[in-house]
Amino acid sequence: MTVSKERQLYDEIRELRAILERIEALLEERLLGIDEPLRDEVEVIREYEADKEKGKVELVNLDDILGKRDD
Repeated sequence: MTVSKERQLYDEIRELRAILERIEALLEERLLGIDEPLRDEVEVIREYEADKEKGKVELVNLDDILGKRDD
């Protein structure tokens, strides 16, 4: 993979991770009862939690995906 494509992929993955972290923060906020979640949000939260318990949701180190090392 060329360096520019690798960098683009790295940037896109970092952006996706940031989005996921914002979603998780929203989930935590709703689960703590600050705001009552809507019916569809409750369903999505349950699906997310079930997937997380089953190991289907996992954050990974981007360097591991890209094969970079701290040499």
